Amino acid sequence: MRHAAITAVLLTCRLAAAEVSPPYRLVIDGALGGDTPAVATEKAATALAACFTRTPATGSAVLWLEVTKAGAVRTAKIRGTGTPALDGCVATALEKATVDKPAGPLILVGHLDALDVAKQDGTAFFPSPRISRVATMIDPRGAAWQLSVKRVGYTSNRAADIAQALDAQAPALARCATKRGKQLATANLVAWSDGKAVVRGSGDAAYDACVAKALSAIKLPAATSAMWMELELRRPGEPLAPQGTTHEQAVRDALRDAVKTKKAALEPCLDKHPKATLGKLTVELRGGKVSVKTIATGDPAVDACVRTKLADVSVPRALDGDTAEVVVDLE
Repeated sequence: MRHAAITAVLLTCRLAAAEVSPPYRLVIDGALGGDTPAVATEKAATALAACFTRTPATGSAVLWLEVTKAGAVRTAKIRGTGTPALDGCVATALEKATVDKPAGPLILVGHLDALDVAKQDGTAFFPSPRISRVATMIDPRGAAWQLSVKRVGYTSNRAADIAQALDAQAPALARCATKRGKQLATANLVAWSDGKAVVRGSGDAAYDACVAKALSAIKLPAATSAMWMELELRRPGEPLAPQGTTHEQAVRDALRDAVKTKKAALEPCLDKHPKATLGKLTVELRGGKVSVKTIATGDPAVDACVRTKLADVSVPRALDGDTAEVVVDLE
């Protein structure tokens, strides 16, 4: 008890005296429902700092965030900081975080690296949770749908143990296929398990619940253990999609880059308009070219100038029929 109190005082003093970065580092490793966004933690900063001051971490954690279409974090799950109390405190604090103008509801998975206050320099973090990128196809057992694992982020588990446990659950996962209509398309899913699993993304709530029940049967090595998974649901015999960026993501990235590379060409629009700023704008892909959906520079003349200059900008990687929408920050 005395050691914990001293450690907490040391952390508080270091943060106050040195004005260093927060005692945590939040990293989003993947997103379901749109681009991987930045998560703003300013509104959660005070609560987060208080969590780590009261209970210094002994490890880094995996995380799961459910974000509403308005950009609010509705649900946060954290495991791995060292104690259930600290995990819960951090999760509650993160529900004050926000995402700026998401295209729609998002599920975010990632990790939170915690500061190791035992280090003298006050900047050393505990090692990040591990991520296995070994794609694993789960035996469909003759079912209409095959579930595959693309990536797993985990704490004290071992990748080999996770793979073995998934194989043991193959019969239960195969039975879930009867709950999903054959007319539905292939899908990307995400799952979280800290002993009680959550699954999102198949397009069928009954299927998601069935898979969650099967994953909940996987025993974790400790109360602070957890894992998230990126999954793919396809028909048996179809090849697993290659690891990395999907075509849709590549098009969104190309759309954003096409606008950003034109920043220098847009700056003359600000001439003689000192109060206007480029800031953020929402752009769409239409017919392979950029179309400005919303813009608010503060001056209608500048808005019109930007729209004109971006109207003929083409987007590499875009195919006929591709659509996309992104927010671009030109500040």
